[in-house]
Amino acid sequence: MKKIKQTKAQLEKRRDEINRQLSRVNEDLQMELDRDMEEQATQVEQEEVSSAMEANLRTELNDIEEKLAAMDEE
Repeated sequence: MKKIKQTKAQLEKRRDEINRQLSRVNEDLQMELDRDMEEQATQVEQEEVSSAMEANLRTELNDIEEKLAAMDEE
């Protein structure tokens, strides 16, 4: 029983970390493009990385939420 609670606490901690990361990624995605074309190209590349990171974080978050829900049902 103690091991389950520890695992649940770890999952909850990771969930909180992911939510903080998602907030930072969303802030990055809301930046306006620079007037300089080279800088815009860099910003677009960074946006693509941020979008991929957001998708991965959301997938991990969904997995954690499912595991936590299953633990609550037990």
